[in-house]
Order: sequence, then structure tokens, then C-alpha cells
Amino acid sequence: MPELPEVELIARILKGCLMEKKITGTKFFFQGMLGKLSPADFAEQVQGKHILGVKRRGKYLHFCLTGEKILEVHLRMTGAFFFFPEGRRADKYIRAIFYLEGGSELHFRDIRKFGTFRLWDKETLEKTNKVRLGPDLWEDIPDLSFFREILKKKPKSSLKAFLLDQRNFSGLGNIYTDEALFRAGLNPSRRLETLCPDDQAKLLQAIRDVLGEGIKCGGVSVANYQDPYGRSGEFQHHLKVYRREKEPCPRCGQVIVRRSVAGRGTYFCPACQVM
Repeated sequence: MPELPEVELIARILKGCLMEKKITGTKFFFQGMLGKLSPADFAEQVQGKHILGVKRRGKYLHFCLTGEKILEVHLRMTGAFFFFPEGRRADKYIRAIFYLEGGSELHFRDIRKFGTFRLWDKETLEKTNKVRLGPDLWEDIPDLSFFREILKKKPKSSLKAFLLDQRNFSGLGNIYTDEALFRAGLNPSRRLETLCPDDQAKLLQAIRDVLGEGIKCGGVSVANYQDPYGRSGEFQHHLKVYRREKEPCPRCGQVIVRRSVAGRGTYFCPACQVM
């Protein structure tokens, strides 16, 4: 599933491709992604609108449209956007096409069909996000004190469970959580109440580092992820623990293990990620 770095990269690329372009039409091959809206209702609300920008909030993409409308897209497991300067024949996994003024097209590809499209009024979305999404880990954490205050919310929670819950912080998924915890030397099952100030500082720095490196390397492509130009990321070549079960830990040489933590497959070193 694309996480914060991948969605950030997608938003940056699409902003460059789509700014000020007018939507001239849409076509849906899978209606389920629209929720309660029909393809005809969706088309009526977006056709003729200009795209004023593309932003990211946590793991969501926000297409800012004229008329104070926001198209919010969650890519889920296998969703991906592809931009074509000219029309392109849709392959069997394309679930939606946006036709743009000048003949360019934006295709949405989703093998598993879990991606979601929702249309919001800007004001309503902003109110909703205050409830369902915590501070964005790349943009909304001004300092260590702010980070520490949020960690106090659920002292009995495990680190893995807390970081994956988007109501606490938004943006991290399974891959970057495992990598950040390894870099911080913290066990995924460890309770937040056991963290000393130095542990908290190491965790924040590790999160910042792993997200920054993920963005710099073009994201992680361990499954289906590609950017809107069809390019794969390179950060999978720099992962220290994720999907490295039974391999030696790059820090201490102990064997990396895989366990279920917070209901998710979790990779860590039992020797140097302390409880």
C-alpha cells in the first residue's frame, strides 16, 4: 500500500501535470470506488471544473477543484494514477479515466479494486479530517515537545499499534513503521509509557529520516507501486528489516524475525530493538 512518501511523490508529480487543466469528462469501469455516487452524478459534479492543485494529507490525495470542491482519493493497496499527454487505450485494470482539456488523460489503475473516490465540500472535509486524522508526520510536527504530547494519549498502547492508527499520526503504514522502529532501536511491541525522553527523540528522528529517504529514493516498490509516469521507486533496496525475515540484522548480525504485532506482519531484530 502506498504510504506517505509514495503519496507525497504522486501529489507532487500530478500537481505539475494537472495544474489549471479542465476536466472535460470521466469514465468509470468500476462503480464501487465511488461509494454512494453514481458515475453520472460524479461526472456532473466534476465536468467543466479546473484542477487548482493536488495535495496530500496523510495517505490521502486531494484534488482541489474550482467551486471549493475536493476530490479525495485513497489508493489503498494497489491504486495508482498514470498521466498521459495524449489519449491511451485502457488496460484491463484501469478503473477510471479523467479526460482533460487539450487531449491529455489521467488513468486510475487498481488491481484489487480497493481504492476510493469521494467528493467533498472543502469546509466539510477540513472538519472531518480534524476528527479522523492526526497530525501529518511530514508536515505537522513542529518540534519534539509537540510529538511527546501526542505520545501521551495512549500510554498503554504498543508502539506499532499507535503509529499505525491514523487518528494519532497520519501517514505511516506497515513498511515505514517497521523501518523507523528499527532505526530507533525500539521493539514494535513496547508500550509507549516505557519510553524515556531519549527514546522519544530517537523515534521522531528515525521517522523523519525514513520518510525523507523514502521520498528522495522515489518510494518503495515491493509490489505494484509506480509513479504517474510509470517509474518504480528505489527505496526497497535500502530497507533494513522489512521483508528480510531470517536475514542477518545489518546492525548486530542477529537473525531478523517476523511476528504479528497489532494485527500486522512485523519485521524486527529481537536483539537490538529493545523492550
